[in-house]
Amino acid sequence: MRESHIRILGSVLKVDLVYEGPDGSLTPFFDTVDESPLMQSERLRALMRQGTAAQSAPFLRRSSYECYFAGLRSGEGFLYMGPMAHERLSASRRRQMYRAYGIDSQGLKVLPVFTLPEIRNMILLTNTVLENNSLENEDLLQLNRIIKASESMDKREQTQFVLREEEENDDNSYRHSYHEEQLLLQAVREGRTQDAIRLAESMDRDSGRLSSQDLSHYRNLAIVGISLCSRAAIEGGVPPETAYRVSGYYIQKCDASQDPAHMLHYRNRAIEELSGRVTERLGRARGSGYVERAKDYVRKHYREKIYLEDVAGTLGISPSYLSRLFKKETGQCFQDFINAERVFRAANLLMYSEISLPEIATYVGFPNQSYFGKIFRQAKNMTPKTFRDRYHSAEAPDQ
Repeated sequence: MRESHIRILGSVLKVDLVYEGPDGSLTPFFDTVDESPLMQSERLRALMRQGTAAQSAPFLRRSSYECYFAGLRSGEGFLYMGPMAHERLSASRRRQMYRAYGIDSQGLKVLPVFTLPEIRNMILLTNTVLENNSLENEDLLQLNRIIKASESMDKREQTQFVLREEEENDDNSYRHSYHEEQLLLQAVREGRTQDAIRLAESMDRDSGRLSSQDLSHYRNLAIVGISLCSRAAIEGGVPPETAYRVSGYYIQKCDASQDPAHMLHYRNRAIEELSGRVTERLGRARGSGYVERAKDYVRKHYREKIYLEDVAGTLGISPSYLSRLFKKETGQCFQDFINAERVFRAANLLMYSEISLPEIATYVGFPNQSYFGKIFRQAKNMTPKTFRDRYHSAEAPDQ
């Protein structure tokens, strides 16, 4: 066993590694042994020992807590890895897991979360270091029945699916839906909001089934629509980070909803906002490219210190030229635009969050709360506190 290599692997992969010798002796390659299921649970090691000994390839076990453990042959003994969390575990679920392994669950650190491909690659890398050989990616998952479907099963199920679809639908309906889909995406690219929503709603009746369950069908329909329209908005000039934030918010709303009407409503809201961003972009496009790129820089970096010299440098022009051009095309100086962007962001936080005023000032990039209050009053003719109080008062239900 190459102990030095194992220690390096453990530090790089951020996962606990335990070697079990042929005499049952344990060698941990980490410090917190009292927090390790592999060190504290003989039952878990017995399961890992049995599974690893039964096959030549690395053994992969999935626990009921969506954590994975791996076992690999190493000389006369076995090297165990884990736990490798596949999803973020809540504090209560994490306590349940550790108690099941006989571990005091108080004050334990949060486990890092890995995707299944990451877990697979971690095991393959460790296997390569130990045995100096490689294993095909999907072989590992199929050998351990993590992925159970074979290629022949996929083909058989796909054929049955096609037969059902041909029985229930005709090709003309699919061609019709595809044509409408392209019209929808073009409407988003061009910022035609009402046309986009109308086309999306007309497609709801004709779209092919995306699930055998109605609720899942409408959720998938809404999420697919939002995802496609976010890409169309990017093609229409919306910055990717903006489109992804908008689409991510509404996708999460759809995912949490149990009402098809709400799902389609969120889809429409996403289309409205995404195409609206395109419209704004097209309206600004009449200015020079330098000014628009400077504005984009501010929108992306508004939380940081922004200097005219730095922005001009990224554009390849002089600060004085950018300053004159900005004033000529927008009617305001560059610093005023920065302040306006920060005030806009702050106003949203005042309305839709409970973050304190000092925290908001820092978050949006103002050097202190006093300066934040001064600039906010100039823009809104009221203090940030008054702005928040008036908004919450207007939103309060009638008694």
